[in-house]
Amino acid sequence: MKTLYRLLAIMPTLAVAQTPSVLHPDNIAPTAVSPGVVLKELTGRTSLPGARSTQASVAFFHLEPGRASAWSYNKAGEESFFILKGHGTVWTGSRSQAVRPGSFILIPASTVRSIRASRAEALEFYALTTPAWSADDDVHTSAPAGAPQ
Repeated sequence: MKTLYRLLAIMPTLAVAQTPSVLHPDNIAPTAVSPGVVLKELTGRTSLPGARSTQASVAFFHLEPGRASAWSYNKAGEESFFILKGHGTVWTGSRSQAVRPGSFILIPASTVRSIRASRAEALEFYALTTPAWSADDDVHTSAPAGAPQ
């Protein structure tokens, strides 16, 4: 009978752990990545309890006008960007492509990349990384020949 009472006592905890969470960037503490570049990790390895995952990470990015993410690549992680607001340019290697709301960018592992907001407006997007982003997988590098520093 004691076992039944213990099980009943933890049942609400089990239900909460299995209930999907609705997450919104407004409720996540910002992390300043560099001047004018802010990210908010919704889910991933270092997210709040209940939103942690090693399978995938999702981060909301806000780039002030004219600002860019650092040049980097993931050793193993594949990354996707979903542009929500603003216009800008994504660089993959020395190739640039314009982005706008609704744009989707798939970035294979080992691809050097950076994304830049236009000088006229901020750029907001979600970045999805599989498996979940980790500092060990992220390599900062210099801009390829022909790309902006």
